[in-house]
Amino acid sequence: MAPAVAALAPAYAPRRPTETVLYGLVRQHLESFLGYAREQYDGGLPRYVEQELRAYLKCGLFSEGFTRCHCDACGHDLLVAFSCHGRTICPSCTGRRMANGAAHLVDLVLPDVPVRQYVLSLPFELRRLAAFKADVLTALARIFVEVTHGSYRAAARRTGIKDAQCGAVLCVQRFGSLNLNVHFHTLVLDGVFTRDAQGGVIFHPAPPPGSRELGVIVERTHRKAIAWLRRRGYLDGRALEVGSGEQSALDACAALAMQRGQVATLARPGAKDAADEDHDQLPENRQAAVEHQGFNLHAGVRIDAGDDLGRERLARYALRPPLSLERLRRLPGGRVAYRLKYVSRGRGKHRVMSPMEFLARLSAIVAPPRYPLVRYAGVLAPRSKWRREVVPRPRERKEVCAVESDSDGQPTAGRARAANGGASARSAPPSAPRRAAADNAPGRPATTAALTTSPAPTGGDPAPARPGDVIRLAPNVLSVQHWDRLLGGLLYAASPRVDWASLLRRSFSADVLQCPKCNGRLRVLAVITEREPINRILEHVGMPTEAPPLARARDPSEALDDDEAAAQLSLELG
Repeated sequence: MAPAVAALAPAYAPRRPTETVLYGLVRQHLESFLGYAREQYDGGLPRYVEQELRAYLKCGLFSEGFTRCHCDACGHDLLVAFSCHGRTICPSCTGRRMANGAAHLVDLVLPDVPVRQYVLSLPFELRRLAAFKADVLTALARIFVEVTHGSYRAAARRTGIKDAQCGAVLCVQRFGSLNLNVHFHTLVLDGVFTRDAQGGVIFHPAPPPGSRELGVIVERTHRKAIAWLRRRGYLDGRALEVGSGEQSALDACAALAMQRGQVATLARPGAKDAADEDHDQLPENRQAAVEHQGFNLHAGVRIDAGDDLGRERLARYALRPPLSLERLRRLPGGRVAYRLKYVSRGRGKHRVMSPMEFLARLSAIVAPPRYPLVRYAGVLAPRSKWRREVVPRPRERKEVCAVESDSDGQPTAGRARAANGGASARSAPPSAPRRAAADNAPGRPATTAALTTSPAPTGGDPAPARPGDVIRLAPNVLSVQHWDRLLGGLLYAASPRVDWASLLRRSFSADVLQCPKCNGRLRVLAVITEREPINRILEHVGMPTEAPPLARARDPSEALDDDEAAAQLSLELG
């Protein structure tokens, strides 16, 4: 038999952030950009923007400290550098947030019922308000969710269902392709909840929304949003005109980031077309979209009940990072190009910028502090009386030996699943490490009850829920298929924060705590934060003990060739 996928996976290697195009751009032009903003505007850029940019330059550098993992069997050491925990700039930290958030939503929040994605784009005139005014963003998100839930309740009342409850998770995205574009990706439970005569929770799937229903949602959202903004004094007159005020450096960056800029079609240097497609891009039904007064609503993506992989993929798409290193490149003459999503026949449209314009666009999409990017509503809200009965619960954990690999490299979890009458062999996890770390197992209460669907399927995987069917949560435990994909619960997200090793194991089938030399287990030996031991260890292994120095502040036009400086210096902050 073929070996397990994890057995073929390469050994974990620390990333090298200093070798990326993004790191080089920030290191070379950060001081010039910040100095130019301070010179042109009182106070310069906000502190949180500068802190995130500077923190990114320290992310993943061993000279800033690291964790030392050690194998007692062979003495092999693994050094893991600290991260910056940024929410916007750092592709590594934002990618971790995406994977962590998706695992948390699938394991702890979203029940095994149909989920539909509603994407609401705001009018151009309101994007800057929603980007920097927390109360405006909160009001717009609340209005949109309330109107959407009202549409579900009205549809339920037409079928005789009363006292219906809805639920949703709203994810805020502040970006497009390096432009400031605040919009909502809302994962709505595609139906309503009610209670039966015994007080149990029942879910009624809803029919797909038509253009008329979507039109009503977007029209009501527009009307209520404009009324709220006018009451708070954010709009001038009857038109969608944002009230004017004194412009700051961040306002200038936002104005630049909302412009189209220079777009050119460039050839891709020696890469495969398939590698440039967005891996988490979901198939969409473009017919399920409406627009009204600049508010655009799309609801063509739906994940059926029983599709835990689909729910996790949808959550990753809603939580995806704003910046992709694969789409960023340097051009001759000092310019920067960022590919605008799609490529055809080795060519694609790119946004071409000067380094100063690039940093201005980055600064505009940095999320301000106390600006939540994920919000819960309805039965999934923290204070909802329904939440405890709706969110999924873990199954009973298997013993460690139940997920170890046998001599032919295949995980034995599939045999245990067959013996217990679980899912079919084709639902086996895509990979499983040879050994499982007991310290990664969650300590959550166990339950043996399962999600049941009425009418029940006759065999195999559960049939997709249709309007008129009923999903009974009694209680709502994670499915056998999903639990086996988590290696019997070893990779279960027991808390909103998943540890680094478990998250890499779940996302990339890489067991970073398995020794690459003897296949033993690595353990955390020490967390090194003091300068003297950091320098001593790095000198011993031949690694640099200092971070790359920042380039000095200079005139922004020096970043480009003399013959192209006037045309490409598009950061017009003055």
